[in-house]
Amino acid sequence: MDIMLQSRLLGEQMRKLLLVGLFLTVTACVNLDKKPKANLEFSDYEILLAALLEENSSRFTYRNSKGNQVFDELKEFKALESIYIKNVDAFETDLNSSVTQLKTIMFFSFYSLERNSAAFQEYLASDLMPIYLRNKKAFLEILRASPFLIAANCNRLNAFFGFEGLNKNKKSLFLDENKNMFFEALDKEEFKLCWSSFK
Repeated sequence: MDIMLQSRLLGEQMRKLLLVGLFLTVTACVNLDKKPKANLEFSDYEILLAALLEENSSRFTYRNSKGNQVFDELKEFKALESIYIKNVDAFETDLNSSVTQLKTIMFFSFYSLERNSAAFQEYLASDLMPIYLRNKKAFLEILRASPFLIAANCNRLNAFFGFEGLNKNKKSLFLDENKNMFFEALDKEEFKLCWSSFK
């Protein structure tokens, strides 16, 4: 194996380890005295992490005409979509939705850009802004604690303005009303990174 290939493989392994660490940070329980999450919820996070790392090839499969087990991308998407909808719907039906659910939605922003998922990018373009507006403090605290989420989530907030031709005229007011909150929550470089998404 040549040096360039070894370096490339090592870089990919390090990147996967980094993403695992980031995901564990994002899905950490907020209060240690809370009851453990149900196994289904842990499974949800496991599926999302595996999708990010492209490690779901043995979880979602079908048998092709030759009798071989083949990765089923549609099955994976449907599983991710179900997780996404469950967490987004929680904010429409429960005013006390958990910070963990909010982190999961924000992690989908990261996933959608990292994996170039047009479907989830479109979902978030309409869903993320209303969730942010109802949970500003928690949203900004998550960005401050997990800076790797900043670029993706600011990108999806900005996508709200003009998505399907709507809300273009609301952007200026949003920036005026929220700029100071972002500036106070993030450090200088983080704020600059976020606000560049709204150009």
